[in-house]
Amino acid sequence: MLTSLISRVVRLSVRHAPLVIAAALLLGVVSAVYTARHFAINTDISGLIDTNAAWAKRGKAIDTAFPHRDESTLVVVSAPAPELAREAADQLAARLRQDTASFRSVERPGGGAFFETNGLLYLDVAEVERVTQQLTDAKPLLNRLARDPTVTGLSSLLSLMLSTPLANGDVKLENMAGLFDASATAVDAVLAHRSGALSWQALLAPDAERRSFIEVRPVVDYGALEAGQAAAERIRGAAQSLQLAQHFGAHIALTGSRPLADEEFASVAEGAIPNAVATLMLVLIIVWLAVRSGRLMLAVFVTLLVGLSMTAAAGLLLVGALNLISVAFAVLFVGIGIDFGIQFAVRYREARLGAPDVEGALRGAARSIAMPLALAAAATGASFFSFLPTAYRGISELGEIAGVGILFIAFPLSVTLLPALIAVLKPPAQQHAPGFRSLAPVDRFTARHRKPLLYGTLALVVAGLPLLAHLRFDFNPLHLKDPHSESMSTLLTLAQSPNNGVNDVAVLAPDLAHADALATRIKALPEVGRTMTASSFVPADQAVKLAAIQRAAAALAPVLSQTPINQAGDGARISALRYAAGMLDNAALDHPGKGAPEAQRLAAALRRLAGSDPATRDRAEDAIALPLRLSLRALADMLRATPITLDSLPPTLKRQWIAEDGRARVAISPRVMAGQDPNDDVMLRRFTEGVTAAVPEAAGGPISILHSADTIVAAFYEASAWALVAVTMLLWLALRRFTDVLRTLVPLLVSALVTLELCVLIDLPLNFANIIALPLLLGIGVAFKIYYVIAWREGRSDFLQSGLTQAVILSAATTATAFGSLWLSHHPGTASMGKLLSLSLFCTLIGAVFFQPILMGQPPAPRASPRPSELRHNRGRE
Repeated sequence: MLTSLISRVVRLSVRHAPLVIAAALLLGVVSAVYTARHFAINTDISGLIDTNAAWAKRGKAIDTAFPHRDESTLVVVSAPAPELAREAADQLAARLRQDTASFRSVERPGGGAFFETNGLLYLDVAEVERVTQQLTDAKPLLNRLARDPTVTGLSSLLSLMLSTPLANGDVKLENMAGLFDASATAVDAVLAHRSGALSWQALLAPDAERRSFIEVRPVVDYGALEAGQAAAERIRGAAQSLQLAQHFGAHIALTGSRPLADEEFASVAEGAIPNAVATLMLVLIIVWLAVRSGRLMLAVFVTLLVGLSMTAAAGLLLVGALNLISVAFAVLFVGIGIDFGIQFAVRYREARLGAPDVEGALRGAARSIAMPLALAAAATGASFFSFLPTAYRGISELGEIAGVGILFIAFPLSVTLLPALIAVLKPPAQQHAPGFRSLAPVDRFTARHRKPLLYGTLALVVAGLPLLAHLRFDFNPLHLKDPHSESMSTLLTLAQSPNNGVNDVAVLAPDLAHADALATRIKALPEVGRTMTASSFVPADQAVKLAAIQRAAAALAPVLSQTPINQAGDGARISALRYAAGMLDNAALDHPGKGAPEAQRLAAALRRLAGSDPATRDRAEDAIALPLRLSLRALADMLRATPITLDSLPPTLKRQWIAEDGRARVAISPRVMAGQDPNDDVMLRRFTEGVTAAVPEAAGGPISILHSADTIVAAFYEASAWALVAVTMLLWLALRRFTDVLRTLVPLLVSALVTLELCVLIDLPLNFANIIALPLLLGIGVAFKIYYVIAWREGRSDFLQSGLTQAVILSAATTATAFGSLWLSHHPGTASMGKLLSLSLFCTLIGAVFFQPILMGQPPAPRASPRPSELRHNRGRE
């Protein structure tokens, strides 16, 4: 019945070819116009997974209570000295706050006036007393520095210290080695036109971080490919207009959820057009090899383009806007949809050898291809539609678009538009049937040694089953991003410090009292390194600390508040540099040992600086004296510390920890042992399991990642099961023989096992992106197998040399070309998808071309036609 129906459709299409072609082309043009006007990509990756799960709702509740955490961009300001990084970040943040059209909020986490004033209160009591006492003892030195914080003043102070104090033993050369070395390094950088500075803060705390942070919430446009790109350009423009690089040697890098998403889409788009052009050219070459006719190739190609245009329009009608995953429908349509055209065209070539005209050949091709083509389209469509019930929305929408495109567009066009185009173009008859005649000896060899080849193949597959125990699933989505992109490389750098909170999880408590109690309980877990609430910003023992700070402030206030003297001219600066260089050389000669080499190195650097041009010495002021002036200002700010209470915390800081309705956030950081990678997957899994066991309501960070991984894996298990059930039912309805269903499915399962075994051997882990290959190849693979099973049921054999194998191989080559273009993507996730799709397709092709004929063996004997006497006897009985 199906063969008769499709044959009638082909005959009608051929009979009314001009009308069919005009209608199809009109639909294609209308679809293209609709696609151009309504094309949209939703770059909000948070919508790729169904958010109805409990863990997703908890994360959403935290994001809703603390909206500043959503779609944030972290601006990392790096400079040669912490003082310069802090000043550059302060200036940039002030500029960005003025641009309310581009930024919803601008914060300085861990920085700004509050922390610059009260930073000492967050140290231990002993540390506060030690620091304030050292500052008080250094009052004479600070007085000289504050009076003349220039290169001239520093050089004169250095000369003074190397005279009488050094001779009397009040100053030791070895204690100044660090200062000498850091100063020489800064001067050498200036002379070499490199970025460098003398950090006075780093001299006291060598581990001081030379980065400051600005957290902004940009205004995003989800209709753009890079939703936050406009805001990112405003940030870079502000940094350039402030001349942060020139004044502070500072540069900025953007990371956070928004830049990571934007650069992910950018990496997907990068090189897409050249890849598409190269793919198209390769597909045309392969189609030519299959059909051996320019007119026939044109017919197949026009059918493909019309189908692609209609599928794009249908997809936008169905889902409204594409997402990062569903946009791959075009590659899948080209790779799979062209298979139908090649199969029909090759059958036409075979039929044309024995048919007197084009119309007769088309009728013959329709009769021979109707059943396998329809069944292949149904099986492929079923494999795509198997994604619909899953919670992975991104892949669900891809399945919906691709399923509709393959089953309801590509297949109908292959039996309407393609025959009509062939009828109009009238490709000339060919002298040779399609196929690989040179493979006839291989056919005979496999027929003679069928059982050894069959059992050997199965034994090899079974022997590889233990490899599946080592199959890995990489649940970390960061591994799917380009590690060389700015946002990702910056994030990886920040993640090396556990204190940056990259892997933190959160709990939403009813109020701050509950949050504090919860933080105390969670802190006792062996997997937890730190917990924080709003109360963490109210220091302990403030009375003792403030007393020490006030004593230092009383002693140093006159020093730090004095007005610096007018800067001397360049001539005085040169003299001071040369005199200091001479004093350093003398000190090294008089006090050999530790500190002497550093003194000689600094002396040489100061002489070179004195002999350079005035512009170079001006840059030295920025590299050496500017950090000093900023440090003195910061010191004056720190000595103005005041008591901190919960109510006196800055509103912007409180909003990060206490929601408007009073609910409070608890941040939980993993414990990272010395020398351990803060991003170690095993450690993070253990951390999340420990926290969720103690506090099931925890969410975010690695908890969300692991739950997302479980959701996606479950989605693909579900999709694979649905696809297998649907394909099995289709095969049973079409073939009506259990053994023939097995002959179709067994090679498919063997190919799947071999694919997974090869993944282990080549160290290709499954991940969120490439796992799509497994259920997809179920539908694609069964299509290849169906062609062989139905041909075998019709009594055909010697498949390797047949036109069927040529069609399957070249069709697979077009599919592999499309999938291979994904492999070339700059996006690691897309590239891994293309890699596994190509590997799966290769295994599926080998299973169809080699293993399938061996498994089937000799075709069944055709049923003998009843003799006339039997017919008369039967009629008589009736």
